[in-house]
Amino acid sequence: MKKVLFTLSLLAASFAFIACGDDDDDTVITVKELPANAQAFLQTHFPGQEVRLVEKDNDSDDVYLTNGYDVEFTLSGDWDDVDGYGKELPESVISLLPEAIPAYVAANYSQNFIDEINKENYGYEIGLNNNIELEFDINGDFLRVDR
Repeated sequence: MKKVLFTLSLLAASFAFIACGDDDDDTVITVKELPANAQAFLQTHFPGQEVRLVEKDNDSDDVYLTNGYDVEFTLSGDWDDVDGYGKELPESVISLLPEAIPAYVAANYSQNFIDEINKENYGYEIGLNNNIELEFDINGDFLRVDR
C-alpha cells in the first residue's frame, strides 16, 4: 500500500511540474509583423533566406531561418543577437561590430570564426566556433574570455 501511495504521489507531483512548467508566452507572428528595421536587417544580411518561424515574447522577437541561423531583435526592431549555431556569420553582420573585434579574433584565434554575436550592456559577447566566448566593451576593446 505504501508503494502505491508513493507512486501516486510521485505521479501527481510530476503532473504538477509539467503543468507549471509551461510559462511560455511566445506568440507566433509573421515577418511582416516585425518592425521595419528588423525586416530590413533580414533582407540586408540574409537575402533570399526563408524564415522558418518568428516568435514574439515579452521582450524580443526571435526569427529562425531555414538555413539554421537565429536572429533576436528588441521589440523596437534593433538586432540584439545573431547565432549561426556553429556556422560562420555573414561578413555583413560581422562588419556591424567595431573593427577591433574581428581584428582581435583574426590575430588571436586565426583558426576559428565568429558564429555568434550578443549585444550586452557592457558591449559585445562574441561566440567562436570552438565554443570560446570573448567579451568586448562597446568600443571593441577586449575584456575577457568567458568559458
